[in-house]
Amino acid sequence: MARRLSLLLGVFLSVSSPSLLAADESDSYLNYKIPGLDKPAIRQVDILPLLQELQKSPLLRVEEIARSYEGRPISSVSIGRGDTRVMMWSQMHGDEPTATTALFDLLAFITAPEQAQWRDGWMDDLTLVMVPMLNPDGAERDTRHNAQSFDVNRDAKALQSPEGRALMSLAKSFKPEFGFNLHDQNRHYGVGQTDKMATISVLAPAYNEAREVNASRARAMKLIGLLVQRIDPSIGDHIAKYDDTYAWRAFGDTFAEMGISTILIESGAHPNDPNRQVARRMNFEMLVAAIDSIASGSYQPVSVGVYNSIPFNRDEAFVDVKIDNIRAGDGDKAYRTDIAINHRYGSVSVVDVGDLSNKHGALSVDAGGAQYQAAKAYQLEKTLELTDRRYLELLRSGYGYFVGDSELLVKETQWPVVVNPANLEGERPARRQAATFLLRDEAGVRLAVLNGGVVDVRKGNLLALDLDP
Repeated sequence: MARRLSLLLGVFLSVSSPSLLAADESDSYLNYKIPGLDKPAIRQVDILPLLQELQKSPLLRVEEIARSYEGRPISSVSIGRGDTRVMMWSQMHGDEPTATTALFDLLAFITAPEQAQWRDGWMDDLTLVMVPMLNPDGAERDTRHNAQSFDVNRDAKALQSPEGRALMSLAKSFKPEFGFNLHDQNRHYGVGQTDKMATISVLAPAYNEAREVNASRARAMKLIGLLVQRIDPSIGDHIAKYDDTYAWRAFGDTFAEMGISTILIESGAHPNDPNRQVARRMNFEMLVAAIDSIASGSYQPVSVGVYNSIPFNRDEAFVDVKIDNIRAGDGDKAYRTDIAINHRYGSVSVVDVGDLSNKHGALSVDAGGAQYQAAKAYQLEKTLELTDRRYLELLRSGYGYFVGDSELLVKETQWPVVVNPANLEGERPARRQAATFLLRDEAGVRLAVLNGGVVDVRKGNLLALDLDP
């Protein structure tokens, strides 16, 4: 992707600030990365101290712009005095916090004393306003929806949520030329037909059903083209683009209707990065580049073809765990199959079986023709100290879960422990079945799948990686 984008951009790309990408030896970004935010969920209690600290800066204006349905404050942070206005908002969905952390990193960078010369280069040209957490009630619950169970991003027309009204009111009073709609996407998105996770996905949303490109939308496309070039050296194979089907109720599409050049940035998964710190950094890099390029106008000569060349997101390209080459059934009814497992909405289950060569796994395991075996239940009748060693003995004997009084089980293992499960019936793998079963070969049980966690019984270690929510 890097070579294609470079060729399309040609000599037009010019960003004034030095790159802070990971490839830089100084790795300056780490000087501005706010500590304590490397975790899967960000709630208002995490950012209130940061907002209070920002209030002390003479450069910033921190204001309460509204209250959530449950009365939590919704704050904006502003800087600059220029005529070109840029609005950024994050955590419209409460369980999508990656860009929230990036905005605080960005504010640390903007206000740093050593950035005074850089900052002075654009403050007379731009005014920025950021809403780091639009949906604090959803953030408190770590859910997509607000306290009314509304998807705030589908309330742009009805405006029945206080959070939606706050965002629309800010847009109408502030009148931004550019809007940055910052979200997270689920970890199952891939880049086109590749085996790469979509770590950053972008979109210049449509303003009508015909998906026409007017001057405002073209500006967004050009700017996106420049921004993906900024991060391409780091994650070029992990950049994708959303389908631009018009969504009448959505804020991005509604703002596009209002003439705001709207840029959607979706933060996704990256290998071995459970809390999306790679996407956090890429957001930071893109927003720094956006400030520079909007102030200087360097995005203007960029061809819309750069945007059009970005491969599309592919949903369900990835599953959390994929196990290939399993033998199921017996005798003349034996067959080979793959199994896909997902962790979603607090539950774990088999989501697909059969030929799954079209899917990739965040964790991929080759079963090597091992036989599928339903796990046996171990009846709890007295206290059982479940150490790793004792657990392996039980797994090798065909036991995979426990039934009875859970108080009798003393867990001294870090491996998944399944107690009194539902939906474990069946001698063959099936969709919507619980993800607890064994795989064995001539030498005995080889792998144990325990509520989606994969234990190598021979080596005595857990294969599955920690997964973000």
